[in-house]
Amino acid sequence: MKPLAEFKEGTESPSAWVAELQPQWKGDWDKAKGDEGLVALYKQLKKSNNIKDIRTMIDGDAKLYGEDCGNTDPKATPKDPPTTGDATFSRGIVHAGPCEIWLDDEMVLQNDDCQSAYGDGTKKTISVFKPMDYSSCKSGGCMFRFYWLALQRRDQKTLWQVYKNCIPLSGPAGGGGGGNSTTSGSSTAQTSPSSGDSESPSSGTSDTPSSGDSESPSSGTSDTPSSGDSEFPSSGTSDTPSSGTSDSPSSGESESPSSGESDSTSTETTPAPETPSIETPATPPASDSKCSVRRRRH
Repeated sequence: MKPLAEFKEGTESPSAWVAELQPQWKGDWDKAKGDEGLVALYKQLKKSNNIKDIRTMIDGDAKLYGEDCGNTDPKATPKDPPTTGDATFSRGIVHAGPCEIWLDDEMVLQNDDCQSAYGDGTKKTISVFKPMDYSSCKSGGCMFRFYWLALQRRDQKTLWQVYKNCIPLSGPAGGGGGGNSTTSGSSTAQTSPSSGDSESPSSGTSDTPSSGDSESPSSGTSDTPSSGDSEFPSSGTSDTPSSGTSDSPSSGESESPSSGESDSTSTETTPAPETPSIETPATPPASDSKCSVRRRRH
């Protein structure tokens, strides 16, 4: 899973189901035609059995449906949730049936046929659950819970396979519970960027998780930065001057300053204040000047 799940020691196959049993609702399961028929029957019996969600049913009987959190460790080190507004399964979902994702006691994702909604029926195509809103996770952390009731066919008989995963989270996406997050204009993440950085963690749920680059580590699944991270400055902060900024003067004279900022002074000089005119005799022609001819002394 992403966020990354940690599994209990001795677990041979972390992605394996934790319980396999006969369908617990009476119906013609074995006569249902294909995955579509199984899903249609599931929806019908879910309604007639007054089942609001599969978590309540699955967690209500650990002996029948497997222990809480299945093979995963609920006491693992808390992970940062993805800032991309989704969660990723370790492989493709290959069986019809419902799945749910909960953050503590709030269901944030549900579908009665997760195979068709989040996959193509092959393990190769990794299932991505979205949209995922992590804002309900408290600043002090929460428990991410994944449930999947797979409707399996074996020897023309229908079986229920139960999957459970628990992943402690550090807080809401964007670092609201674990530290500040710096937004970036170059981010391509799907969530809305934060309107500003805050030095104090959010006291509750986060309105919009940051989608920009984060100074906090990734959810733990990858050493490579997310697609929103960039070492280049955003389009709003450039090291090159704007087109209006120039070290050379303008080609024409203007009484208004240039639109860009410049450290060089304007080539225009301010004229000195006018003084009253004083009539002076005109400069005599060169021929009459005292300095124009040197008299020879005899």
